[in-house]
Amino acid sequence: MAGRRPQVNRRSKFAGALALGVMVLGGGIAGAFWVASGSGSGEANAVTAQVATVSAATGAADLYPGFTGGDVYFTVTNANPYSVVFSSMAVGTVTSSDPIGCPSSNVSVASATGLTLTVGANATSATQSIVDVVTMVAGAPDACQGASFTIALTLSGSQG
Repeated sequence: MAGRRPQVNRRSKFAGALALGVMVLGGGIAGAFWVASGSGSGEANAVTAQVATVSAATGAADLYPGFTGGDVYFTVTNANPYSVVFSSMAVGTVTSSDPIGCPSSNVSVASATGLTLTVGANATSATQSIVDVVTMVAGAPDACQGASFTIALTLSGSQG
């Protein structure tokens, strides 16, 4: 039996070929998962600041002829999603509840700076006051007793 080649079983040949095919096929599947990427742009949007609403509020009656330390009372509604700190007040038109008997010319209102009035996000403040800015003239008539004065205010500030 010398020189005789060992016989390979047909089943063994088939199993070997099948194993080789699985390895080749398996390697091909693993290589088919490619890495992908993308580029382009996204977007972010800023809110538009909302104007705060200032409304007159009733406060202490502190005006009388010649008094120079009256206070102005109001509330502020801030519709912004962030708090606002108001640092100054400018004065507009003053109107009187009795324009015939006690014209608005009987009072004057000074502007104010250096304020630190904070109003929270989407909130209405409690009644606020700015002190010592309203003056009633010394010669104010008796008809000014019990009169009220509505003062147009412009508050300025920034995000707090």
